[in-house]
Amino acid sequence: MTFTSDKSLPKIATLGLVMAGIGLVGMTAGDLPGIAEQLAAPRWLMGVLGGALFGSGWQAGQDSPSGSSQRRTPQWVELLAFGVAGIVLARLSDLTRDDAGHALASGTALNSAARVLFGIGIGIIIGWVAYEGSRGRAGRS
Repeated sequence: MTFTSDKSLPKIATLGLVMAGIGLVGMTAGDLPGIAEQLAAPRWLMGVLGGALFGSGWQAGQDSPSGSSQRRTPQWVELLAFGVAGIVLARLSDLTRDDAGHALASGTALNSAARVLFGIGIGIIIGWVAYEGSRGRAGRS
């Protein structure tokens, strides 16, 4: 499978990236989810990764199919801005915990919803990749 720059990302894949990004940033609320807690991942890292995923989906959704979109700023600058926004949102997630660091009910609810959103987004991305992979193998047969 070759992915050329003249071929835009399908809307479903961009939706998956956006959902996964929002979900990852949302999971910084309340208690950290399983693997992030086990790895002692900082919340800002989850925020920047979520922002970059969201930004990637956003950029792919904004590109025209012909590849002739007129960009005023380079893509890396936009991704940097989305990453910084993710860090800011991760810092704001401190409001979903009390002074002792325990999750408030609102933080737990937000984290639970974000986990579902992240899971659906990752499922969409994996499904799209599997579809493209099988379509590429079928074309070579």
